[in-house]
Amino acid sequence: MIEFMYATGVRVSELCSLNVRDIDLYKQEFIVFGKGSKERKLYISDTACFHLFRYLKRRCEQEKILWEQLQEKPLFVSIKGNHDRITPAGVQNALKTIGRRAEVGNVHPHRFRRTFATDLLNKGMRIEEVMVLMGHTKIETTLIYCNIKQDNVRESYRKYAA
Repeated sequence: MIEFMYATGVRVSELCSLNVRDIDLYKQEFIVFGKGSKERKLYISDTACFHLFRYLKRRCEQEKILWEQLQEKPLFVSIKGNHDRITPAGVQNALKTIGRRAEVGNVHPHRFRRTFATDLLNKGMRIEEVMVLMGHTKIETTLIYCNIKQDNVRESYRKYAA
């Protein structure tokens, strides 16, 4: 779930509403309905897809169901073992627990979304593209989420100002 959140920038509410059938593992993409019921396409990295497939395969074993039956189930389920859809509070609690164990403070779902946007910008993705992935209508909203490394600014300046 953590890798999925980091790799896609999905909002916690969007994450919790996904079903297994919503994910196209072959194309490594899915559609979410974000704020204002706006539809957007998100993509899954190779690493996140690998871990997601392993997780889903393990779910089939734990729930004693076939892959086809799993398609109708929630993508992520409660850690209580009842296979119910995970809630935003459940995601927050799981992340806080993991953060405490790793001795990392301030671990919450939105942190992964912010890091997703910042890392894409720092790797050179255009802000307009990041804005689309984040589901923002204004570029200013995307800028608020992002902490751009000064080293990248310096390198871009030298590249474009020369």
